[in-house]
Amino acid sequence: MPRKHPRKTAASKPARRWLPPAILALMVLLISGAAWLHFRPEKEKATYPPVIQKDLLTSSVTPPAEGAKCIACHAKEVADWMTSHHANANRLVSPVMDSAAFKHKEIVSPDGLKTIFGNNGMPTVSVVEQNGMRAVFHPEAAIGVTPLVQYLLPFPGGRLQTMSLSFDPRNGTWFNMQTPEVRATDDWAHWRNRGMNWNSQCAFCHMTNLQKGYDADSDSYRTTWDAMGISCAQCHGPMDKHAAQPKDPALFNKMSVKLMTDNCGSCHARREELTGKFHAGEEFSNHYRLSLPDLAGLYYPDGQIKEEDYEYGSLMMSRMGHKGISCLDCHNPHSGKLRLPLENNALCMSCHTPPGVRGAIPVDMATHSHHVAGTPGSRCADCHMPVTNYMVRDARRDHGFTIPDPVLTKELGVPNSCNRCHSDLSADWAIETTKKWYGSKMERRSRQRALVIGRVEKNDSSVLPELLALARSEEIAAWRSVLVSLLGPWAQQDGVRSFLQKLLSDESPLVRSAAVRLLARDSGSTALIKPLLADPSRLVRLDATWELHDSRDNGGSSYRELVEYLDAIADQPAGARRKAQFALDEHRIDDAVKWAGKAAAWDATSGDAHQVLSMVLNSAGRRDEAIAEMRKAGEVEPGNAEYPFMLALLYGEAGKTDEVTAQLKKAVATDPKFGRAWYNLGLALAQQEQLPESIAALRQAEEFLPGVPEVSYALATVYARAGQMTKAREAATRAQSLGYPSATQLLKQLPQ
Repeated sequence: MPRKHPRKTAASKPARRWLPPAILALMVLLISGAAWLHFRPEKEKATYPPVIQKDLLTSSVTPPAEGAKCIACHAKEVADWMTSHHANANRLVSPVMDSAAFKHKEIVSPDGLKTIFGNNGMPTVSVVEQNGMRAVFHPEAAIGVTPLVQYLLPFPGGRLQTMSLSFDPRNGTWFNMQTPEVRATDDWAHWRNRGMNWNSQCAFCHMTNLQKGYDADSDSYRTTWDAMGISCAQCHGPMDKHAAQPKDPALFNKMSVKLMTDNCGSCHARREELTGKFHAGEEFSNHYRLSLPDLAGLYYPDGQIKEEDYEYGSLMMSRMGHKGISCLDCHNPHSGKLRLPLENNALCMSCHTPPGVRGAIPVDMATHSHHVAGTPGSRCADCHMPVTNYMVRDARRDHGFTIPDPVLTKELGVPNSCNRCHSDLSADWAIETTKKWYGSKMERRSRQRALVIGRVEKNDSSVLPELLALARSEEIAAWRSVLVSLLGPWAQQDGVRSFLQKLLSDESPLVRSAAVRLLARDSGSTALIKPLLADPSRLVRLDATWELHDSRDNGGSSYRELVEYLDAIADQPAGARRKAQFALDEHRIDDAVKWAGKAAAWDATSGDAHQVLSMVLNSAGRRDEAIAEMRKAGEVEPGNAEYPFMLALLYGEAGKTDEVTAQLKKAVATDPKFGRAWYNLGLALAQQEQLPESIAALRQAEEFLPGVPEVSYALATVYARAGQMTKAREAATRAQSLGYPSATQLLKQLPQ
């Protein structure tokens, strides 16, 4: 986390200071850990050579050399930091800190895989496959101290892999931090694969000045760092000049509150990497795309965390974050501890005690909580920062500071703090109780917004007026970007399109980004998007460049940024898919096939990876292979109706009518509200002269695709072929009212 600069000593020259005994002891312990790891007997050979070679050892002890410079003036801050989670975010394996984990123990997973932990002069992990094959690893480093420790095993290509088995130092047990525990060997999240690769998935947020060093040609890493763990420079930036002249304020890297919060967010956020080069003092949106509730399944509709979303996104969606409350208002940046206790509400009430500080709503706890002081429910955090376990045993508080609302539980399945605690009572009980306690205060914007988002998630096409009104009036930038993104299905309607055009100058890069991506769905928006190539935010520039496709200027700076972005994410399946699409845009078919093939191989259990490869192969004229890949997509994700739909389109190109109909029927059986599939099924059935069945399918399509004139027009033509002229005229009139020119001509031809 970023830190405010502590006051310097008044002496003209820094006094020579001895390190506090605790720091000296910990340095000796960690340095001895390095020796234990690397100077091992020759008879104990690991399966693979160590990744942390001698040239990186000097950057792998705590505190690092740059930290030692800080101690001279900032001994207290360094002492606080030395025992923090940041300091120990990544560390070499230590004979003292890790000996308990490597007492002999055998664990057999549900699929029969046996893992044996031991210590024959050095920590050892033996993995015995079901066929009896044994691999022996010597862990090189560890992530974390508590509530769990993950150990890093060396693999070929400069890789360190995190095991799915983690150690709980609180009770001395090993446990599987993944759910489900058993993963197919070709699953992206299997512990040997890319989902559990430290270099790409973990390292940046656990190291100082990490350089991933991925080489696409050899598919290998030469990862380097300045220090293990999060040290001074990671949050303050390079401090060499300041250390040399500590009294010169111009040489200290001061940051605004926003930039300090962005600094925390660089690690404490669920986000997409844009550069791999974030440094302290830079803006979040110049290096990351924040993940928010417009991405299905990550958050609940009210903004509560659902998947592993971390803290920054929640804070950005909260009214506290909107009003300027930062991480450092509550957390000591060096120790990581809270500035005041939660147990007696001292931390929260430091702002919320009447009449309120910094615009905070005044709260009288005696009348607000309706719980006896000191009991569960009387603490602010119990209700407004509910706890969710991630990685099985890591309890984390939600930083959205949301309002518990049992109405959302009943309507949308959103959890609420009342029923989290009173699990034996119903949501109806909680609704009545909160209504009695708080009355009309529960009818708040957060409820209205969540209900509208819930309707969007259920594909309720009538939600547009409410959604558009909320987007127009939303104050919080993160929520505004969510609501704008959800306007996607209606992006080409005149009222929505004009609104999106205005948002191209919104103050938030999140909102400008969303507007660019939606406007790009209209091929006539190129002139509107081009000015965003010079946007102050790299996030927006990248989106504008990506969406321009054939209009990209490959000599421009925004084009070079796009290439750098694609190279930065090329070691993961999502990045490979993007590389494939980029190559396809530039008509480099062989490159597109290569990258799409990598994505499908790296993420074999993902339908999306096979779908992209199928589309690329089809563009390359390899239709039979494309059909085979689309079939694989449907096999690995049988519940996704998109894959049989896309397969039907491929069969249509191949002229296999019977297969088209079969796959479209499968699509609508999988998702009965899939309007496009119903539409195409109606057309296919009409082509086969199955007119009653075609009419039934097109009527379903009209229900789920309101406002799409082509559907009503197609229904009119089939009614006419079936001799149902009155219904044909009614459908044609609906198409005409939606501005479909061909409907007017059809109406003239239909008999009265």
